[in-house]
Amino acid sequence: MYDVIVIGSGIGGMSAAGLLAGVADKKVLVLEKHTEPGGQTHVFRRDGASWDVGLHYIGRVGEKSRSRAFFDYLSGGELKWNRVTDDFERFVYPGIDFAVPSDPKVYEQRLIDRYPDEEAAIHRYFEDILEVEKWTVRGAARGMVPNVVDLLLRALQRVTGRKAKQTTKAYLDSHFRSPELRALLASQWGDYGLPPAQSAFAVHALIVSHYLYGAWFPEGGSGRIARTFEKGIERAGGAIRVGQEVTEILLEGGRAVGVKVIDHRGPTPRTVIHRAPVVISNVGAPLTYTRLLPTDGPIGAKTAPIRALMERLGTGTSAVTLYLRLKATAASIGVKGENYWIFTDTNHDQTDVGSQRLFQGQPRMVYVSFPSLKSGETRFHTAEIISFADESAFAAWRGQPLGNRGADYSALKQRIGDGLLKLAETAIPGLTDLVEYSELSTPLTIEHYTSHPGGHFYGLAASPERFKSNLPGTRTPIEGLYLSGSDAASLGVVGAMMGGVGAACQVLGSNGLSMIKTAMRAGVKTASNGVRPSEKKSAVLRYKEQLTETIWRLDFELNQPVDDYAPGQFARLRVGDGEWRDYSIAGVDGRSVRFLISTRTGGIGSQFVATATVSAATELELPLGQFTLLDNARRKVFVATGTGLAPFLPMFGALQAMGKLDQAELLFGCRVNADNITRQLTPMPARVTPCVSREDPPRGGMQGRVTDALARLEFDSNETDFYLCGSAAMVADARALLERRGAKNILVEVY
Repeated sequence: MYDVIVIGSGIGGMSAAGLLAGVADKKVLVLEKHTEPGGQTHVFRRDGASWDVGLHYIGRVGEKSRSRAFFDYLSGGELKWNRVTDDFERFVYPGIDFAVPSDPKVYEQRLIDRYPDEEAAIHRYFEDILEVEKWTVRGAARGMVPNVVDLLLRALQRVTGRKAKQTTKAYLDSHFRSPELRALLASQWGDYGLPPAQSAFAVHALIVSHYLYGAWFPEGGSGRIARTFEKGIERAGGAIRVGQEVTEILLEGGRAVGVKVIDHRGPTPRTVIHRAPVVISNVGAPLTYTRLLPTDGPIGAKTAPIRALMERLGTGTSAVTLYLRLKATAASIGVKGENYWIFTDTNHDQTDVGSQRLFQGQPRMVYVSFPSLKSGETRFHTAEIISFADESAFAAWRGQPLGNRGADYSALKQRIGDGLLKLAETAIPGLTDLVEYSELSTPLTIEHYTSHPGGHFYGLAASPERFKSNLPGTRTPIEGLYLSGSDAASLGVVGAMMGGVGAACQVLGSNGLSMIKTAMRAGVKTASNGVRPSEKKSAVLRYKEQLTETIWRLDFELNQPVDDYAPGQFARLRVGDGEWRDYSIAGVDGRSVRFLISTRTGGIGSQFVATATVSAATELELPLGQFTLLDNARRKVFVATGTGLAPFLPMFGALQAMGKLDQAELLFGCRVNADNITRQLTPMPARVTPCVSREDPPRGGMQGRVTDALARLEFDSNETDFYLCGSAAMVADARALLERRGAKNILVEVY
């Protein structure tokens, strides 16, 4: 059915797919393990707010730049960019607060003004940065050219680049006398994942030069990237399919012919085979060569040198991220959208000490970003605090289910999060008082969603050895198999995109780059072959009812029945052009799908629900998610607030059909009695406890929050299952309370 299969929907894979679709009308199937496309450019949402997980800023996407031309072509011109404030970086150390401007001349002069004795070295530094950047870009371009040109570039790279192939520390130590200045210039090492003593000056120069003219951020957030690229892929008959875990690249006669996949969209995972004459892996070289391809036999022999090289190189570090929802815009405390790099000392290379202190709640460094300010979001205010972490400290919880790793894990996360916020507060006074909700991700979170072992999302380490080595880039020893992404070119969003461009060039043949340039000059194709992906079902709104001031019931009729649905799963609803939102399914009956959706947040999804009229047409992608009913004899306590009741309704129906509804009881939280939708919906357990926080409760209810009810609830930890769904804050508080009380079976849907 497809001309090309792409493994992974990160920027490299989506770029390769979009170019092949737009330039050569290739039907491309993109397979993504996560339920949300985009890889490190995807976003996640909680109660209307959203956070960008991997893209925090991009350089050199101004008008007429090369990177901008690719983004414009692949997005059909729909992806817009916001310029980050002029002083877009702040390097903060004890006694130092240095603002980095969006002009290299001004940047250079600010450094000279602060360190006048180092003027000549500073001038030379900016010259060397640009020289080494050109060398590094030439190396990354190898993946875009025919073999014969690649051989020439490879030879040229080997005999040049002495500066590029030393460590960042070696360069800085040999050129600057001031330890403080050396530390200041190395402040952005977090952008490439290795401290100065381990990183190559090549990658340092690439990153610094990338931001010499400032930074940009996608208007509406980084999730817009995958959603705008997707349209071009679908126009040519391709598709992006989520919930697809590729476990093997299929080989016949020594060449790639397809992939084996575990499809996680239904209630029971199933194995599926997809075949195509070309496979592009966008999940990184280590995963591709050690997990998706055999390591023994003829194929193992072919890839052995690459695997040995990768083992020597290793990977970059991993990280923890504290996601913050703020009560008001960070502009109220003087933030303009700039990034903060905050350090407690000037020694960047004591990473082992840094990890130890991080786990004690005393981090040595943090990076702070404000995605809502950068994206132009005015309704929901967000921040992110990142610090680098040794994944081995989390090994004890590897293999335990996401969202239910126990009290010790939650306590460690709380300690880390408190420490991150405390250090951020030292440079951004007032931030702590703005925090309304927080959530911490760890290397285990990254590994769960991306499959990168240990959460090493940077890919192959950007060390001198990497730039001295003979990595094959986009090509592989396997016919019909190519690599895209950062391991195929260079680090960062734009670097990974260039890996995708290189993979597309190789698939198109020796004239691939010329074909791409010609197509980009001609502009985006708007004609479609009329084929819509089977994952996206046409839907018409057939029934709409307002249950409370902010909660609506909506019933959609699909163009085809829903297959393999299990009570508790969710669907993705198109609520605008390129805008999709996830909602729990409140019921399925043949081709009819029911939802309970709140308009409380006032976001794009809320606006769609409030204004949609019966007979309105849209699309649904379903079913998705692993939040399903456990078939056992244990007591089942369901805890919900608002529309968090939605996934429980079909679960109650399933229990009723099995004659087991008496196992269930419901704690339902609402502010006032008018919001108690349990009275309007069926079926319901016999034991329903409305928890009303701002009014006297009805008979059988209680005054207070659902967490107050959970604090009093008597239960056997071994014989009770808890199902939680509702506001992010309620779920977090309820889970923490239950963990402290010894509950062992806590089920949540984390998407």
